[in-house]
Amino acid sequence: MQPLEKEILELIQRENLTRSGEKVLIGVSGGPDSIGLLHVMVQLAPALNITLAAAYVDHGLRPEETEQEKNLVGAAAENFGLDFFTGSIDVRNYAKEQKISIEHGARLLRYDFFKKTAAEWGAARIAVGHTADDQAEEVLLRLIRGTARKGLSGMKTLRDGRIIRPLLRTPKSILLAYLEYNSIRFLQDSSNLENHYLRNRIRNDLLPYLAEHFNPDIRQTLIRTANILQDEEELLENITESAFAEIVSTIPETLMQVEDIKRHQEQSENQELNIKLDRFNSAPRAVQRRLLEKFCWIMGCSPQSRQIEHLLQLAIQNTLGSSLHLSNGLRATINKDRLCFTYPLGRGPFRGNISAEIETEFPEISIPIPGIYELPQLGKKLLVENVAESDTKTGEIFPTGQLLDSALFSFPLVLRGPRSGDRFHPLGAPGSKKISNFLSDQKIERADRGLVPILCADESILALPGLRIDHRYRITEKTTHVIRVSWEDLA
Repeated sequence: MQPLEKEILELIQRENLTRSGEKVLIGVSGGPDSIGLLHVMVQLAPALNITLAAAYVDHGLRPEETEQEKNLVGAAAENFGLDFFTGSIDVRNYAKEQKISIEHGARLLRYDFFKKTAAEWGAARIAVGHTADDQAEEVLLRLIRGTARKGLSGMKTLRDGRIIRPLLRTPKSILLAYLEYNSIRFLQDSSNLENHYLRNRIRNDLLPYLAEHFNPDIRQTLIRTANILQDEEELLENITESAFAEIVSTIPETLMQVEDIKRHQEQSENQELNIKLDRFNSAPRAVQRRLLEKFCWIMGCSPQSRQIEHLLQLAIQNTLGSSLHLSNGLRATINKDRLCFTYPLGRGPFRGNISAEIETEFPEISIPIPGIYELPQLGKKLLVENVAESDTKTGEIFPTGQLLDSALFSFPLVLRGPRSGDRFHPLGAPGSKKISNFLSDQKIERADRGLVPILCADESILALPGLRIDHRYRITEKTTHVIRVSWEDLA
């Protein structure tokens, strides 16, 4: 048994990634990571007493490469005497329909195919080929986008009791040496060389730069940090679960549906989640934040870090009748000695006092890629367009600014309404300004200010489409990639 194979065998046994007699479905793309995983797992199968099969997914994104990849994986599976499953997914249309990025859509559909195939074949585990290098990239990616401790702990060798990553502790250089030593053929995905995706820019540009100029061992440093945080995360999760059982009172159906998020989200407008504030406020602050995030997830809401902080202040202040409006009609309200999560008016973009006339709230939407995003409830649409460099030199640059230097931010973006305390640097202004003051200067009526669009990248405001862009994201002589944003009436 070769050193790498022995190392992976020990990891699988130590972390109980498989059990004797199980079937394991391996996702294989034809690239070095998954091909290496396939060959290693075949060598280890007798010692682990497991049965293997291979699965290949055509994402519909690289038709000129798909057939060659499928043939390579199919030939390897046949050579090893393994069952081989293939499938096709329509990533572009799915991403467009769900208003998510191509990368995110591909991941969701790919895992959905693996899970369905595993269920039909009777596999207890699904093995994927993430390496230690992928772990380092993932940690840095999450740090750049903004995440809490849990996000910085990175990927796990075992996820959801089913997805296993046997190569997660293996540097890619070691895996490539293994493939070369054994003369194992693989293919390279051409899209990995394109810097359109943030992950690729991290892999191709940022990590090499950090290694050259700051820390030659940056990948191992990130991996060690993730491993330490995973151990601490496990402790915090156990503490949070214990606290959850003590401070939550709710109707039984809610807790029964916690594990079935999709079904729960469809029914949660009829649910009620009550938090005992005396016990909540006595918990450590780190546990409080985790609990609030868990409450939101149970009620079908994906909270942002700012919303968690607002909820935390609501609970600490404990003022009777105080409330916070979350997404799609969910409210958190102080009721005597409890914090109550409900959908008092059902699901929908509502705000204001329940007894008052319901006003339309600016819907928060994700902008995963350039395109046209319609908001029929407002009678408006947002246009986000890639602009050729030549078009930026025609002189047609609006005084309010429509052109942004897209090299200074990354998709996905978020379009939302104004929030208390929002500030930005208006184009051409000497410094930053509160958005509320800017809107007052623009003679926008107070009643209409809640429907002014705010375009953000993470927590940074890029523009008030139709009014003004942020000066920091303007185009300059050094700009190479340009995005035009405009706010128009629906036809």
